[in-house]
Amino acid sequence: MQQNYLYPQVFMVDGSQNLNPYVPPPAWALPTLKKKRKLDWRTVGTILLLNLVLLALAGLALGTVYLLELQKEIQEMKQDNGGKGPVAHKIIGAQNFTQPPKDLRIAAHLTGDSITAGSNPLVWDDQKGHAFTSGILYKDRGLVINKAGIFFVYSKIYFRSYVCDRKNLEHIVFKRTDRYRKELILMEAKKTNYCSGNGWATNSYQAGIIHLLKGESIYVNVSDSRLVDFAESKTFFGLYKL
Repeated sequence: MQQNYLYPQVFMVDGSQNLNPYVPPPAWALPTLKKKRKLDWRTVGTILLLNLVLLALAGLALGTVYLLELQKEIQEMKQDNGGKGPVAHKIIGAQNFTQPPKDLRIAAHLTGDSITAGSNPLVWDDQKGHAFTSGILYKDRGLVINKAGIFFVYSKIYFRSYVCDRKNLEHIVFKRTDRYRKELILMEAKKTNYCSGNGWATNSYQAGIIHLLKGESIYVNVSDSRLVDFAESKTFFGLYKL
């Protein structure tokens, strides 16, 4: 038996087979932005002035706090010192500081002086360059002890020459005292076979801990001062009180 089917009707519009034609979306208008109102120069000036006033008040408050703390600390120091006022070592913040004994300032460092060439004892410079004296006197080529004590004494001599004559080199530290007529040798060094040809140089260094009395003086002798290089970094002599 033959069946009959029903088909839906299809309509063609303008010859186009697109059943879903594109429909453009509606155009939306962008909102207009409102212009920002410019700040008046008077408003800006007022804001800056207020900020400056606030900063000034903050600085004044900090200064007041600092002064109060300082006044409190001074009062405490007065109480610790028996009401006589703050002492210097507390003002600088060293709570346990004590004044160093004067003995620690007794020291001297002398450097070579070329005018001594050819003579003994050696002449020294106590003012130029690294040279100094503190609490002790340099007089007549020697260091004069003004207070008895234990001293560290040192001396360095730099010998040099262009000719090797093989003479013994001597370096002596001695003292003079009213208790003896003769000079007393404190330290002595001798060098032999220090050169093998022309153009040579060698050092002699001595140091020791020595007890010295008030009024005694110490000096340095060498075998031939014409062989000494008197540059301040090469030849020197000094001491300090322990």
